[in-house]
Amino acid sequence: MSTFATTYKNQLSLYLQLGKFRLCTLVLFTTLAGYGLGVNKWELFEIFSLLLGTLLTAMGANGLNQWWERDRDAKMARTRNRPLPLGKLSSNHALFITLSWSVSGITLLFVGVNALTAYLAALTIVTYLFIYTPMKPYSPLAILAGAIPGAIPPMMGWTAATNSFSAQAWVLGCLLFLWQIPHFMSLAAVYREDYAKGGYYLLPDNPEVEHVTRSIIVIFSLALLGITLLAPSIGLGKRFFFFCALFLGGGMLYMSIKFYTNYSIDNARKMFRASIIYIPALMIFLLIDERLFG
Repeated sequence: MSTFATTYKNQLSLYLQLGKFRLCTLVLFTTLAGYGLGVNKWELFEIFSLLLGTLLTAMGANGLNQWWERDRDAKMARTRNRPLPLGKLSSNHALFITLSWSVSGITLLFVGVNALTAYLAALTIVTYLFIYTPMKPYSPLAILAGAIPGAIPPMMGWTAATNSFSAQAWVLGCLLFLWQIPHFMSLAAVYREDYAKGGYYLLPDNPEVEHVTRSIIVIFSLALLGITLLAPSIGLGKRFFFFCALFLGGGMLYMSIKFYTNYSIDNARKMFRASIIYIPALMIFLLIDERLFG
């Protein structure tokens, strides 16, 4: 491999790490799911613009977050090997490239999709960067704030397909919002001590000896089960989805109760992994129900 090719590959790898590309694949999946649920006729250019625009804005938001938190990231084991703490990218370079991604993504969504979807993308960046990020060192409410931008991608998919909001769009957003609380709280429980080294206190208590965090995870898992079972009543899914949601949501609730009654890092990890499996499986079953049985 030539020196140029090696340099290009290394630079691309740094950019993918800066934008958290792997995390963005889940964002793209939920966005595409929202589009698939709302669309009547698939438009290839619109889909391309939606996915690329969403990817650029998501990577932009993630990269700006890393730029903002670069000094804190250097203090934590799970983040100290990111490009900025290691000095593999300068802060000015990272700021320029992530701003470029963000602006390009919003512009592409505006031109290739519609203004409503572009507005939601901009709202995602604003809430993630200017509400969630500055709250993280000061309040566990940051997790609730961070769930807002995470709930928007499937709504963007819906608005891309329909150019309008509807009850279904709000339910999709609410579903993603509720899911993120047990998802991120279980992760924060796993890395609680590491987060503390960076100056983050994302949990309302020490879940090892107290029960507030564990109770919240159970409550939101129960709420998530409830909203998915009610979704067919507003036209989002039917009988097949109902039983799939009951099975998946029941599994999430079981894992949350197990974590509540028997705290351990291992059970926190299992709760987190269950949440990772839950959301793509739920969206796939919802799409199958709408497209094959609708």
